[in-house]
Amino acid sequence: MPSPAGHPYDALTPDQVLDALASVHLHGDGRLLQLNSYENRVFQVMLEDGGAVVAKFYRPGRWTDAQIAEEHAFAAELAEAEVPVVAPLPLAGGGTLGQGT
Repeated sequence: MPSPAGHPYDALTPDQVLDALASVHLHGDGRLLQLNSYENRVFQVMLEDGGAVVAKFYRPGRWTDAQIAEEHAFAAELAEAEVPVVAPLPLAGGGTLGQGT
């Protein structure tokens, strides 16, 4: 029997993914590809300008913002050392972590 509270990602619709990206000035063209992830939700999103980004939605309550920032900083360090990794994208307004509503 499902929990009355539902799953943390029940409300994460394609429109919400696109709205989240638009809130940080990245405008998707409507094409989304959900990628494999054990506990988060990860999407490849095609942008209106012809580019693409990978958007990661962290499971609510699992990590603090500080822990996520540490993960992002480590990935950026790896990229700077030329280790093959997808580094976090700096967002408009600074930082690499967007905030949901």
